[in-house]
Amino acid sequence: MGITDIHRRAVSGSCVLLLAFAVSSCEAQRPAPSEIKLEIIIKADGTKVSAQYTLECSGEQAMDSSTLPNAAAACARLNQQPSLAAPSLDPATACTEIYGGPQRAEVSGTVNGQPIDSEFSRSNGCFISQWEDAEFLFNSGL
Repeated sequence: MGITDIHRRAVSGSCVLLLAFAVSSCEAQRPAPSEIKLEIIIKADGTKVSAQYTLECSGEQAMDSSTLPNAAAACARLNQQPSLAAPSLDPATACTEIYGGPQRAEVSGTVNGQPIDSEFSRSNGCFISQWEDAEFLFNSGL
């Protein structure tokens, strides 16, 4: 075995180690599954609590501690659209003055480490739209 063979083996061994390191680095950079922990309070008449649920998710999987009906579907939906739990409304938005009913809901907790403290109602067209987008979180409590 000459110097060239030794050099070739050393280089190919180094390449194998470098490739193994690169693959393991890619594995380590995968994002962690989203974490969702929410408390949902529903007031069907607008004042008294009519239902209260918890929703805990790891990625799209509902945890056993979740009490929300259809928790798995809610986890999947929030995993794809986390903003549904904390809608925002531009103050310059003109909202129709349509009354949709007295129902109110409160959603608090965290979505992917971000604190959530949202209130939903049906008091005008904008809020009705937000309610309908997030209805999967509280419709079963009405």
